[in-house]
Amino acid sequence: MTSAALTTVLIVATLLVSPFAPPSGAQPGPTGPVLPFGDAVGFGGPSALNAPVVGMAATPDGEGYWLVGSDGGVFAYGDAPFEGSSAERIDGVALAATPDGRGYVVTGRGGYVTGYGDAQLFGGVNDIVSSPLNAPIVAIAETPDGRGYWLAAADGGVFAFGDAPFLGSMGATTLNAPIVGLASMADGEGYGLVASDGGVFAFGDAGFYGSEGGKPLNSPVVGMASTKNGDGYWLAAGDGGVFSFGDAGFKGSAGATPPAHPVTAIAATPDGGGYWLATSVVGPIPVSAQPLVDAGCDTPAVQPATIILACADEGSILENIQWSTWTPTSATGTGTYRYKVCDPSCAAGAVAQAPASVTLDGPVSTSLGAEFSRATWTYANAAAPGGQVTETELLPTDP
Repeated sequence: MTSAALTTVLIVATLLVSPFAPPSGAQPGPTGPVLPFGDAVGFGGPSALNAPVVGMAATPDGEGYWLVGSDGGVFAYGDAPFEGSSAERIDGVALAATPDGRGYVVTGRGGYVTGYGDAQLFGGVNDIVSSPLNAPIVAIAETPDGRGYWLAAADGGVFAFGDAPFLGSMGATTLNAPIVGLASMADGEGYGLVASDGGVFAFGDAGFYGSEGGKPLNSPVVGMASTKNGDGYWLAAGDGGVFSFGDAGFKGSAGATPPAHPVTAIAATPDGGGYWLATSVVGPIPVSAQPLVDAGCDTPAVQPATIILACADEGSILENIQWSTWTPTSATGTGTYRYKVCDPSCAAGAVAQAPASVTLDGPVSTSLGAEFSRATWTYANAAAPGGQVTETELLPTDP
């Protein structure tokens, strides 16, 4: 086998935990939404979300990671840059980082792919398959140069895009359990699939070093990550159990003390000396974790009733806002738009107001946390075509 590394891939399904009693004297492992082991450093994670976390990818230097939710929302920690997300556009199932860590691609069950940052897009399953898929897409992996990617389906089918070579699949084989993960070789000439029963299938120059297939498991396997040289890999189970093969060193697990939420993904550190387990945190978003927005004149707030769009003269204001949604990726509400009518001039113009619908999006990471960077509002105006006007404005954010 060539000396190459498998790229950590994200996995995808929200699985029920089958907890078991910890052995006598077992010590609790790391706790939290993301569990670090070995030389992996925890950079935090969401305390609660509207949709569960289903996938994870690490930055190339191991100093950060991204999480993706089942609604397509992306959350960045450590030095992982937030470049946007697919929330409310696709059902997210997996995310893969670009080689330089300045972007990522997200895919959904139907195989539609979106890209952010410097990620290049080469199409999705919907571009090459006219009929519905036999099974949903469950994972994605980038090629080493970022000019292609593979998608894997639950039935073992593999779809190659860009410069990613097709090296085989399990699509024509009856599987004992569905595929839940995909990992690619660093040379771009091989990849492995893992099934929920722990079975591993290797293609191209990817090596097979064993599996959990056919063995009794306390909880289904949900993900796979490789060692730095590609001569081994770890499998993660929904209860936090970790299985090591080849030269993959066992660095601990949460199997003896399963976390409150099921594990849904695993990512390895760049040197192969550790790994993270991501859990499917879900629930109402506490105020402390909600994105902020500049309510006007450098006043960050959560769900403000007023947003001053023109601080100099307060000639453009959204007010009396009633928010109907406020998520990590966008917010919607209704209120009143009050603005100056520049006729005959802005100085001499009257003040008008009209009912308005408001959307905030474009969250960015700042020193205060996430902040929305764009506001879009639509308001009634009898003089406009269609009787309404839509305007968009970039909002100030903190450093």
